[in-house]
Amino acid sequence: MPLTPVPAFVASYQSALAINDLITAVLLFSQFAILRSRAMLLLASGYLFTAAAATTHALTFPGLFAPTGLFGAGSQTTVWLYMVWHGFFPLMVLGYALSKGNDGARIRGSTMSAIIGSVAAVVVAMAVFTWIVTAQHDRLPVLLSGGRYTPVMIGVVSTVLFFCVAALGALWLRKPHSVIDVWLMVVLCAWLFDIALSAMLNVARFDLGFYAARIYGLCAASFVLAVLLIDNVALQAEMSRLLRVVRRQAATEREQTQKALSQELEERQRIFETSQDFLSVTDMQGNFVQVSPSAKTIVGYDPAEMVGRSAIEFIHPDDLENARDEMRAARHGQSKRNFETRFIRKDGEVVSLNWSATYSEPVGRYFFIGRDLTEKQAAEAQIRQVQKMDAVGQLTGGIAHDFNNILTVITGTIGILEEAVADRADLVAIARLIDEAAERGANLTKHLLAFARKQPLQPVEVDVNALILEAAKLLRPTLGEHIEVTPMLAEDAWTAMVDPNQLTTAILNLALNARDAMPRGGKLALESRNVYLDEGYASMHSEVTVGHYVMVAVSDSGSGIPAHLMEKVFDPFFTTKEVGKGTGLGLSMVFGFVKQSGGHIKIYSEERHGTSVKMYLPRATGLAQTVVEAQQSANVLGGNEVILVVEDDALVRRYVVTQITSLGYATLEAANAAEALNIIDTGAPIDLLFTDVIMPGATNGRQLVDEALKRRPGLKTLYTSGYTENAIVHHGRLDSGVLLLAKPYRKSELAKMIRLALGS
Repeated sequence: MPLTPVPAFVASYQSALAINDLITAVLLFSQFAILRSRAMLLLASGYLFTAAAATTHALTFPGLFAPTGLFGAGSQTTVWLYMVWHGFFPLMVLGYALSKGNDGARIRGSTMSAIIGSVAAVVVAMAVFTWIVTAQHDRLPVLLSGGRYTPVMIGVVSTVLFFCVAALGALWLRKPHSVIDVWLMVVLCAWLFDIALSAMLNVARFDLGFYAARIYGLCAASFVLAVLLIDNVALQAEMSRLLRVVRRQAATEREQTQKALSQELEERQRIFETSQDFLSVTDMQGNFVQVSPSAKTIVGYDPAEMVGRSAIEFIHPDDLENARDEMRAARHGQSKRNFETRFIRKDGEVVSLNWSATYSEPVGRYFFIGRDLTEKQAAEAQIRQVQKMDAVGQLTGGIAHDFNNILTVITGTIGILEEAVADRADLVAIARLIDEAAERGANLTKHLLAFARKQPLQPVEVDVNALILEAAKLLRPTLGEHIEVTPMLAEDAWTAMVDPNQLTTAILNLALNARDAMPRGGKLALESRNVYLDEGYASMHSEVTVGHYVMVAVSDSGSGIPAHLMEKVFDPFFTTKEVGKGTGLGLSMVFGFVKQSGGHIKIYSEERHGTSVKMYLPRATGLAQTVVEAQQSANVLGGNEVILVVEDDALVRRYVVTQITSLGYATLEAANAAEALNIIDTGAPIDLLFTDVIMPGATNGRQLVDEALKRRPGLKTLYTSGYTENAIVHHGRLDSGVLLLAKPYRKSELAKMIRLALGS
């Protein structure tokens, strides 16, 4: 159906179509730059070719720019261009459909190079096709003749339709479908209708088919552009929203970061200001940049007095080289250092500091943490003193144990010897001389055992005030009129759980030491007081247990003790007296007694002012009657029971057997626990097991008794020892129901304890 020719329609249509396709190509190229997809590159190239073809078609269309068209176009030029144009685009869509979703089809190199290459390829292809349909026009087959399709035209149209159907099918089968896929399928359907309209209705230019096909083609070309523009607007809106969210998050994070930074700075400043350690920062030359307030306590300087000054001014000269070496090592990559350096305090005293140091390369600063070692060194010295006293105690205790075994034989046999030579006065005098020497040796071993904390104590609930008053009565005539003895007793003083005899001896020893320190007379104060040793005091004295104590102090106004001798005053055999005027065991015995009683002892002294020794004794807990009180009413007579004597020392064993036999008892003897158990297992009658505590081998006396009682539950037992370990004495106390005869002992003491044991 012929219609009115409107040449401007062709120009408008072709321009709009070219602009649509060009914009679409640009948008697709931009997506390709992001996705790097080869499929997107092919699709963008297809749209760019369509824009170029539409432009070339307009330029060669008869009557628009020239009567027969530009470039020497012929009568079949625009028809061939139209077919090339409509056939090339479906091929590009087919390539897109086959390439999409394939990770291997991504461009690895530069996207800009790929885009430039595609544009160049489209331009070259369009130039080649234009040259063919213009310059080689006469060699091309005729597509339209007399307004009718030639067989060649039918073949070309069929081929184009096949390309469209193939591209549409490929898009349909390649799932999942994106928004562009869906709209491309719409475009291809429109593309088919465009070609169909041209084939069925378009017989000549400017007829119904001519106008309808081109209007429909323009609409088809606008589909994808509209979708891309809508997606682009949505993407821009989403990007704007995300940008606002990111900005809000960034502002929030910036605020939180600033708050956290301020908090961290505040915390660091608080740590710096409140730390008990010496914190400091120096520059590379060793000048103080920042100093913590703790410097005032540790080295006596205000921080302002140290900032800007070199650390060399404060370090002990002997430690300067070591400090320089440590700083050099920190700067050369050994970041964290730990070393000791002495500083000279403002008052001239020397303080030892343990330093942790590190160097920061970015800021060129040294950071130091210095810990005052004064308390640590004092604690270490205290531990060394305790270890020394324990070691000496072990040594003296062992010696006293062996010496007691010897004295047991001497003191026992001397009585027998004295009875045998009763008619010889000269021999009796010698025997008594030996007895006195043995007695002195026994006293010496008791002092050694007291220091070593190995003596068996019989603690009872003691009225400390009454005991001090009784001791004061003894001291006044002993010390002389030139020494004034003054009891200073607390009326509400608690009772103490101690051995009263040992406490009296301790007070007498301290008073005698005080007398020797006051040769021209003076004052002696005996004091009692209730005290509570708290956690703070216990932390400074590792051996102290927190709790209530009864303090007994002996103070004098004598010459005092030099400071350099204070650490040695409790050492056994240490004395400042002249040769022959002291054993050096007085204070060591007091020390051992107090420690074994679960107490604490402290000595204070100042030269030319006097000395005060304070004994902190455990407060009584109201325990029941002890073995000492029970012994006072025991029968001292002999008997006819059978006694098994277990003693590893053969000399002592023979003496004990002799003494027990002289009392009328029958005896069995064993050298160790194994022999004793063998005797028990024979079924021999045994009324009393008399055993030493410390014996060689795997089984001691306590373990022997435990095994014997398993075999004979009613067997009576009596222990003997020069000193006792934890098997008998727990923290200086006898176990309830356990009887102990301490070496050395006399025949009468042995008789009393045997009768007490048999009657228990």
